[in-house]
Amino acid sequence: MPTDGVCAPIAELRDRALDRCSRWFPCLADPARRSSLVLKVALVALHLVYAGILFSFDEDLIENTRRQPWYIALYLLLFVAALIQYFVTAGSSPGYVLDAMKAYNEANSLFIRSPTASKHPASSKNGSLTVTVDINQSGRNSLGSSSWSKMVMEFYPLGTSIRTMTCSYCNIEQPPRAKHCHDCDKCVLQFDHHCVWLGTCIGQGNHCRFWWYIFEETALCLWTGILYITYLKTSISGAWYVFFS
Repeated sequence: MPTDGVCAPIAELRDRALDRCSRWFPCLADPARRSSLVLKVALVALHLVYAGILFSFDEDLIENTRRQPWYIALYLLLFVAALIQYFVTAGSSPGYVLDAMKAYNEANSLFIRSPTASKHPASSKNGSLTVTVDINQSGRNSLGSSSWSKMVMEFYPLGTSIRTMTCSYCNIEQPPRAKHCHDCDKCVLQFDHHCVWLGTCIGQGNHCRFWWYIFEETALCLWTGILYITYLKTSISGAWYVFFS
């Protein structure tokens, strides 16, 4: 008996459902964003599972919660703070070279149109780079007609070829310590690494947030480990006492 006629409506319904999910949740259509979302859900689930086991089976911890609520309140505060810092860091921009270049070019064009200004800071949307342009008394831009390329070349030793500082993927000039991330497909200012668990690069824009998250997560892991060791020690001691009594 042919099964094509039976499977066709099911396949059509499946395709429609996937199409609606892709339209309602664009992040599910991109494999990279989908894997990043799965990792985020898995990390939050691990936090909830490990903490849930303690508060569900550790009777001493439950009793301690009643006698000393401040102790558990501090633990829960650190637990929530670590998760909040995780999502803040994951959602922050590392500082892209392309955004910094756009901000610099916009600042240059602004000073060309308004020569009466004396000083004006221009920063990229992600706050990764701040460009301050000074105008001298004669009303000329102290940077002259220099472009982004000339500005970047000032950070390199004289005689450096522009090819050595140009990204072969983005075709834009990279300041020192900038690097192209193949996962994000963008050049990142002061590139450190691409964090798979965060789903973003670590660079100039979120380096401080990243270290705050590492500090909070490490403290939370150590505290949770101490609670687990105490729970296991009490359980094993009780089991040995019952066995030999």
